[in-house]
Amino acid sequence: MEVPRKIGIGILMIVPAFVGAGALWDLFHGSWLPVFGWIILMVLCTGVIVSDKFSRA
Repeated sequence: MEVPRKIGIGILMIVPAFVGAGALWDLFHGSWLPVFGWIILMVLCTGVIVSDKFSRA
């Protein structure tokens, strides 16, 4: 995968990270633990996608 595509995927994955973190913040009444867990999950998902683990060779 080309570098600009990887950067684009990383930027695009910021959107669900922000939206999900905000929803969890509101759902758990201001608790940071689920927010940090969501961010870690999004970083892992982005890493798997960018590292071509889902590519069909």
